[in-house]
Amino acid sequence: MRVEAELASRGWTAASSPADADVLLVCGAPGPELLSVCDRVWSQLPGPRARATALTVDGVASTLEKLAAELLDESRQRGDARTRSRSFGEADDGVMDAQPAAHTGGHESAETDMNMDMDMDMDMDMDMPMPGGIPLASAGPDRDGLEMDLLHVPLGPVLPHWPAGLVVRCALQGDVIVSADAEVLPAAVGDNGVGGVVLRSANDERRRAIIRRSDNAVHVLSLAGWPSAAGRARRIRDAAASGTTLIDTASDIDRLSRSVRRSWLLRWGLKGVMIDAPAADPKRAARRGSDEAVRDRLIDWLDQAARIARGAAEAYEAPEYAELQRKGLAAIPRLLNGTDIGSARLIVAGLAIDTAAVAHSRESFS
Repeated sequence: MRVEAELASRGWTAASSPADADVLLVCGAPGPELLSVCDRVWSQLPGPRARATALTVDGVASTLEKLAAELLDESRQRGDARTRSRSFGEADDGVMDAQPAAHTGGHESAETDMNMDMDMDMDMDMDMPMPGGIPLASAGPDRDGLEMDLLHVPLGPVLPHWPAGLVVRCALQGDVIVSADAEVLPAAVGDNGVGGVVLRSANDERRRAIIRRSDNAVHVLSLAGWPSAAGRARRIRDAAASGTTLIDTASDIDRLSRSVRRSWLLRWGLKGVMIDAPAADPKRAARRGSDEAVRDRLIDWLDQAARIARGAAEAYEAPEYAELQRKGLAAIPRLLNGTDIGSARLIVAGLAIDTAAVAHSRESFS
């Protein structure tokens, strides 16, 4: 969140893909699996480029200044360009040579070519490399009884408006998810994900609750295609984090909530995108049933944030917060089954899984 606030203050833009990026900034200390993903993303950045790690929020501003200086360092960028891999497009081990073989012609040669083609088809599944690390599609039964290509694609752990470190490995038929498996890639040993910020007072707890709910709203509104509303939610979040008077923050939240409620386009865009209420609010589940629309969850976040900003006497976080986060993670495979990719991302955003809490709870029980 601090990085996004610093980018906004400088007029910089957050990239949506490695191809659009000049800078890779890693927040926190990733574990081995997540570090390998970061290395892969880094390899996809075009030059000029710069990379750094910010371990605490206090070091974000100075790290960004350092990165800006590295981008303008011509000798550094030339050296980086010289050391980058030149092997793109070269044949890998185990991949068949694409050069044509010399034959003498005649019946024997034609028969040999035919046998080679048959062997090629039979061995294709075993020898064919995985482009970009994604396996080729295989056949699988569709819902109408016919066979359809089955493609295995991971969502995350590096994806805009996506929980940090979350990986959802999906099996797709067309654009429909037929199965999914979710896990959280751990941070480095000893990193609790707090980033050096300790909130102890009641006022700090109120601010943290407002920050969390407005940040959740940022992700849902962005994925729903409403960037201006997402920007308003982001400014509310940053204002609460910077110490703005909470009563003034409440007025801003009320105005955003009214806009969200009145938007028929948002209502239509989120129609039918459902999540499980017990993943975050058991009392709500008892009142309204087991299912809840993402739009309703979004409105609830804003209403709760406004009440908390006005000093309402309510629990800022459930006592079993970490357990509820684990339940949300466990519910992902079932919730995503039968949805398309766009709806799946909205569902994950609606669950608002705190991966740091999930990882910390696992460390506590280990």
